[in-house]
Amino acid sequence: MIVCPNCGHENEAGAKFCSQCATPLGETRAGGGTERKVVSVLFADLVGFTSRAEQLDPEDVQAVLRPYHERLRYELERWGGTVEKFIGDAVMALFGAPVTREDDPERAVRAALAIRDWIAEEGKLQVRIAVNTGEALVNLAARPEAGEGMAAGDVVNTAARLQSAAPVNGILVGETTYRATAETIDHREHAPVEAKGKEERGRPGAGALRRRPRTRDAHTARRPRA
Repeated sequence: MIVCPNCGHENEAGAKFCSQCATPLGETRAGGGTERKVVSVLFADLVGFTSRAEQLDPEDVQAVLRPYHERLRYELERWGGTVEKFIGDAVMALFGAPVTREDDPERAVRAALAIRDWIAEEGKLQVRIAVNTGEALVNLAARPEAGEGMAAGDVVNTAARLQSAAPVNGILVGETTYRATAETIDHREHAPVEAKGKEERGRPGAGALRRRPRTRDAHTARRPRA
């Protein structure tokens, strides 16, 4: 069996391409493999930048994105996250893979708050951010720097949906992330977000999945515990 690093589909041994998403299936590198891990997924995306970029020269677009990418990478890695990929003005990062920490959800939300605060201070861009925690299929052999995806699963898809629904310069977190950070982060109630196609039954280690999961708006971070 070969697990697709992009979508998590299980393919027959010897397959060259994923039968689900057509991603090339290379040989697993030594020391690699896949395993299920509980991770916190962070998505951030600039508001309205795509349409704005269409009016700019490529050099001007890069002049905006370069410092944006650098600052996001700095904040994400400072809090222990791994940048999986930048796609234009969007970023996906993981907390909990490949290195797992007990406070990964809190680290992810604090990184999100740091990004939001920096964007607000700069005053030139706007962003929507989301953090979702749950079980993912993680490819431990993936090389993010080479554009290879590390995590796949419902937790990733839900994080992307939450990000799309987040308020401008705001942060939405899933219910599991909220429960893990309620004592250290001040949250505000947010209207439920429709997560189309989700199953209502639970999955091992991922918590209950609902069609309309409760979400929270991460507002401010309390002082870290000693």
